[in-house]
Amino acid sequence: APEARPSPAPEEALTAEILARAKARFTDGSFREVLEELEKLPRPRWGEAGCALALRVSLRLSDFWYAKNLFEWAGRQAGLRDSALLQYLFAIICERAGDAKRAAATYDKLLRISGNYQDCEARLRRLRRLPAEDARTMSAYFETTGRGRPGRGPGRQSRTDLPVLREVAGRFSIHGLLGVGGSGIVFLAKDKVRNRLVALKRMSTEIYRSPEDRALFMEEAKTLSELRHPRIVEFYEAVEFEENVYLVLEYVDWETLQTVIALRGRLTPGEVMLILRAVAEALVFAHEKKVIHRDLKPGNIVAGPKDFVKVMDFGIARHFDPDTMDIQEVDVVGTPPFMAPEQHAGVTTPLSDIYSFGVTAYALVTGRLPFAGPPTLYYSQKMERDYPRLPAGLPAPLRELVDRCLMFDPARRPPNAASLLRMLGGG
Repeated sequence: APEARPSPAPEEALTAEILARAKARFTDGSFREVLEELEKLPRPRWGEAGCALALRVSLRLSDFWYAKNLFEWAGRQAGLRDSALLQYLFAIICERAGDAKRAAATYDKLLRISGNYQDCEARLRRLRRLPAEDARTMSAYFETTGRGRPGRGPGRQSRTDLPVLREVAGRFSIHGLLGVGGSGIVFLAKDKVRNRLVALKRMSTEIYRSPEDRALFMEEAKTLSELRHPRIVEFYEAVEFEENVYLVLEYVDWETLQTVIALRGRLTPGEVMLILRAVAEALVFAHEKKVIHRDLKPGNIVAGPKDFVKVMDFGIARHFDPDTMDIQEVDVVGTPPFMAPEQHAGVTTPLSDIYSFGVTAYALVTGRLPFAGPPTLYYSQKMERDYPRLPAGLPAPLRELVDRCLMFDPARRPPNAASLLRMLGGG
């Protein structure tokens, strides 16, 4: 008879049970209950998984003080001080808190130690290119909130308990910082007229002063106004205030797939199929409206409970010519590992989005990118299809979809987004 495995010690079993309940509460969106579960254990027994959960809750509730203290405590623990995951999460929290200097230093450290860990390279590049006006805004926000008194801890406060930093157009009260993009800063705000939380994207002052860049920003607003679909983060309106423009967007309080991959590694085939069907639905609609996303990647897809999946950040999306089916680029734009080979050469078509879809699918089923190394190598790797093969045991339709999407020649990829849905059994 096979030798029976020893039962885990009661203490280990209790720890595993409590961590499992905390994860379930997080998945349900019951953030207050996550910390209540964790606090049933002494902090040294939280481990990396428990600390990561607590940091994710503090990120949700913008409690920089709690995150800072937890991270500093973890830095004194032998088993946690070198955790790339905890450093990555804390860097994101610093970025949200407006501490751009500390966020950049942490991303830089991770890149030096762990190579291109997750999307650190893109985040660091974005922070280093931050216009001076936006850098001052982030710094002022950090001075207002990040250095303030301790909050009540994650799970003890709601988003609207946060201080009101300023008012916009007499209608929007800004409560926090959501992120920094190439064209401006995104704030968490409350629309007092409609009584709802929104994401408020403010155009960079430097962009506002440039007629060409301002036209591109307003083109984004026009593009977003045409993309009303359940699988796309909704654009509400554009508001002018104090010689600037704000885009009012749907606020989605869930994590991007980039963060999910960082925390979990690869997803199950069933989860991947569900997510990809939803993303394909968004692409079908966008392409029908003659819009190419141009930056499809896990960092621009949010996922929540059940089948909640939405594509966001159409900041560099553009309309394509229905006759030529492409966009001739003046500047090459996108995120290099996810860009189609033709994008590197300055031409983007709807099939470029399909290539990015394939890279995203690969990342979801493996937990890593198909192409590694400096950006100068990406093009040659893609030309040779030089990427590690997919793991065994994947459903045949999923394996075929990834392999075909990653074809160097656009003509050999699935011909359109609708064909992706059919390959996934969703259309």
